[in-house]
Amino acid sequence: MLGKQGPEALTIERLTEAAKKTRGSFYHHFEDHQAFLSALGAHWLATEIDGKIAEIDKLAVGGKRGEALARHAAQIDHKFERELRRLAASEQVVAEVVEKSDERRIAFLVRLFRSEMGLDSAEALSRARLQHCFFVGLQSVFPDAEPRFFLSLQKAMGAALWRR
Repeated sequence: MLGKQGPEALTIERLTEAAKKTRGSFYHHFEDHQAFLSALGAHWLATEIDGKIAEIDKLAVGGKRGEALARHAAQIDHKFERELRRLAASEQVVAEVVEKSDERRIAFLVRLFRSEMGLDSAEALSRARLQHCFFVGLQSVFPDAEPRFFLSLQKAMGAALWRR
């Protein structure tokens, strides 16, 4: 609902209606709306950030993790992430989740730049920040881009950042 209808869709009424559950059921699982947002953020962070980083680390070791990351970045739900960032502007609990996701993604990129290119910490951090800003910006500038288009732009940016 967040990705398709924006933060305005996350009222308790609309959530329970979409889930075909009662308000009581909502409150059985969540103390309040903030607890729901916290759980939503924690789930997204665990599956889409930490889980994907671990998956890429396992599947593509030995100089191929950058390519795997670019393929993953092209396939994610950009609408959800864009709306999550919009929600973070008004909900502190979500802002904290977005901040953690940015930190973890940048730290992963630093690791990749260091291990796959042998860059020193400062250069790796600079490139990681630049790549992450590019990634987040793509989501806003091209909100309806097809994964293939997104991947082509990621590869073009990667060609500049991933050379010695």
